[in-house]
Amino acid sequence: MSWRPSNNSNYRPSSSSPRDSRDGASAITPTMRLIIIGAAVLVLIVIGVIIAVNVSGSGGTAAAPAAVVATVAPTAAATATPAAVAAAPTTQGFISSRTTPTPAPTVGPEDAGPVGNSGDVAAGMTIFNGMPSEALLAGAVTCNTCHLVDPGSATLVGPSLSGVATRAETRIAGLSAAQYLRTSIVAPNSYVVEGFVPGTMTQTFEAALTPEQIEDLVAYLLTLK
Repeated sequence: MSWRPSNNSNYRPSSSSPRDSRDGASAITPTMRLIIIGAAVLVLIVIGVIIAVNVSGSGGTAAAPAAVVATVAPTAAATATPAAVAAAPTTQGFISSRTTPTPAPTVGPEDAGPVGNSGDVAAGMTIFNGMPSEALLAGAVTCNTCHLVDPGSATLVGPSLSGVATRAETRIAGLSAAQYLRTSIVAPNSYVVEGFVPGTMTQTFEAALTPEQIEDLVAYLLTLK
């Protein structure tokens, strides 16, 4: 008698398991492939964004020096201006510190006030070094802001007034020192020393100061010999 398995009718080959495994592997592989592709695309996008930002940043940085140059250029020119002014051989304002030709005056002796002066020297010195508040409100500027008076001093904004009383005696033919100084205060454009621009000195002293204060200021200037 030959042997046969008793459940031969229900027997199935076990080779179906490897096929099922291959089918499962085939189902996973496309999904993983899509995930990998998606991740790669995302990485490329991120890299592209980073490159674009860097390029944009480089462009902004490259433009900066031009802006800096444009900003520095006016500053350099402005810095050079005071040096040029300091090097100028003549001065402007009240009276030049050098004996230089003066253009024809627009105010004559008859309009220059008294030949002499009756002001108070101490009061004039106070005004020169500290303009009254009401005068400042009216547009006047304290004199020592623009003028030095020490012997041998140079141009500040206006010329040094060291020795101004002596120069004023002969600056304009027919005018006394007091008349010249007085007119230089109340009408500074009347006597503009050659080489200087009219309008540099404050034009509001006549309106900002009383006649007595102007005479006091003249009295002080007459002591600067």
